[in-house]
Amino acid sequence: MSDELERALSRLRLDGQVLGYSLMTKAGRPFVSFSLPDELFPRVKDSINLYKSDLRLMTIDTENGLVVLSPVDENWILSVLYVHELQLGLAIAKTKNVLRLLEGSELPPPPEDFEDSAESNLKVLESLALQAASTSPADSPAEEDSTTEPADDTEPESTPFSSLPDRRLHSFNIQLATIPTRGTTYGAAMALDSDLHKELKELHKNFGFDVLMLVDGSNSVAQISDSMFQSNERVIEVLMWAASKWIVDIPETEEAPVAQEVVMGKLVKCPRFEGDLSKMKNDDLEVLRLCNGTRTTQEIAESTGFPHAKVVEIIIRNKKHGMKMIGKTT
Repeated sequence: MSDELERALSRLRLDGQVLGYSLMTKAGRPFVSFSLPDELFPRVKDSINLYKSDLRLMTIDTENGLVVLSPVDENWILSVLYVHELQLGLAIAKTKNVLRLLEGSELPPPPEDFEDSAESNLKVLESLALQAASTSPADSPAEEDSTTEPADDTEPESTPFSSLPDRRLHSFNIQLATIPTRGTTYGAAMALDSDLHKELKELHKNFGFDVLMLVDGSNSVAQISDSMFQSNERVIEVLMWAASKWIVDIPETEEAPVAQEVVMGKLVKCPRFEGDLSKMKNDDLEVLRLCNGTRTTQEIAESTGFPHAKVVEIIIRNKKHGMKMIGKTT
């Protein structure tokens, strides 16, 4: 149990877009925390108490950043604080992937008395788990059968990458409507200590990791690039490499590759603001007025004289206020 929990928390600590996290009780009391600002705890606790047993994965937009709350089991809730710039869909995907690391592990309920947010509480949790395991009945036939039955483990890393047949990059026909799925080595690529993960980070940095986080069998290439405010070509480059390593699977398509090439080569994303300009901040107005669905972020940056990064930041900040990304052919 402690290994799975430490692995999950380590992933959060090593994520450059995570500002802090806390493993909390169902009452909203922090058990183990890392860099989560003290001023957020009352608001998080109020949200937990408001929804109580009906709490599902939810987000809270705060001045410190985006908070994602998600129940781990009937006793624990994970609270993660992400940077303002991170897209909502990506923050949720990151949190879900951390929770997947805890699937199958049984966390004991919190002790009656403990010190809030103490690192030593992980040892307390491990001790409680060992105690529960030692006191569980060992002579029950049903229990014995359930423990000796081999688990249905479909983790991608169970298949050695070296034993898989070679895939060539040019054999994949990835289009904007293509919906990639997780492949045989997906789990290995997402494991922080694997060689495949190191290769991913070396070639594509954190961007490649974030793209793969959004591969869930429901997001198309266009949806992934749209949610990340990145070009389709850059996302496709990551997916092409990932497919060659069996990290993702690309479904076959009957559309001609020539038609795909024409669409991919000429489609660009342009922001269009459909909200109320009178309610926007003065610093954002100059950019938002030019977001009419015909200009790219680079063109807006050139027109305003703002750095491209600032234009993107303003667009991301106002996405929930009526900002949309429109596909345009040039």
